[in-house]
Amino acid sequence: MSRFGPAPRIDATAVRPAYTDLPVPVRERIQRELGGAPVHVGIAGGGFTNGFAALLRSDSGAALFVKAAGPDSLHRPAYEAEARHTAALPAKVPAPRVEFAADVDGWAVTGYEAVQGVPVALPMSPETVRLLLSTWADAVEALNPPPAALRGLAVKTGRSLKAFRDVAAGAQPFPLPASLSGRRDELAALESRIDEVLSSAEIAHTDLRPDNMIVGDGRAWICDWTSPRHMAPWVDTVLLLLTAHADGHDADALFRGHPTAAEVSDEELDTVLAAMSGALLRGWRDRPASLLSPAIDDHMRWSGLAAADWLARRRGW
Repeated sequence: MSRFGPAPRIDATAVRPAYTDLPVPVRERIQRELGGAPVHVGIAGGGFTNGFAALLRSDSGAALFVKAAGPDSLHRPAYEAEARHTAALPAKVPAPRVEFAADVDGWAVTGYEAVQGVPVALPMSPETVRLLLSTWADAVEALNPPPAALRGLAVKTGRSLKAFRDVAAGAQPFPLPASLSGRRDELAALESRIDEVLSSAEIAHTDLRPDNMIVGDGRAWICDWTSPRHMAPWVDTVLLLLTAHADGHDADALFRGHPTAAEVSDEELDTVLAAMSGALLRGWRDRPASLLSPAIDDHMRWSGLAAADWLARRRGW
């Protein structure tokens, strides 16, 4: 139990099809890459999509983590982008490698390296938090300056991170914790600089959460490179630390001790926390029902409460 209610089960959020639900040509392609039919199928419980994702192992011991989405799936473009971006990562970025990527009868099918690790469990131990943070620091160092293959990425904007401004302009209000009550105007002013704060020539992951990382024996890997963008990498550090704060760790000290935070002002950090609080507490109201697991609602609310609490403690509210 965290300070914000039961921690989300980040290893049991997805609703995914079975391996046998895949079309025969897709299974045949996977078996060719595996060197035989899978004798073990471990459906991924983490994540918030309903696309196919599973660890597959053949009787020879060969293994792949496979993701697949069909021609009518809303996830297909994201799966294709993830494969493309992951393949373009520098070798020193701690991420599972792309073993194959194919279009099979309109299905986007990608096989990733089956790394020797497990999903992050909550609450996180201090050792796990340090490992995730050091892994992210290694990734940032390897990504910047950006490699040629990633320099054409879009710039991350704060379009979805202005929830308090939207309410001030007439949008439907959303519930706030007591620590933020009566402070909507102040929060709107704080978040107003979000585009300026996000701006960077560097490359960041943009969705760095514990459920997008795998931990092994003394190392970790960053997964789900669906939407890397030009963005200040320290913003991902803050996003990762929301869960650490909810777990009771000293997020301020951990942030200030991270290489990405070296030139970040207190006001810039508060701008990001205000923007994240608003976006997460508002939730994703207009998402297609078929796109994401219903568990996203609880996860966003829990993370939003963590962001709001961290901000309120920093501001003395």
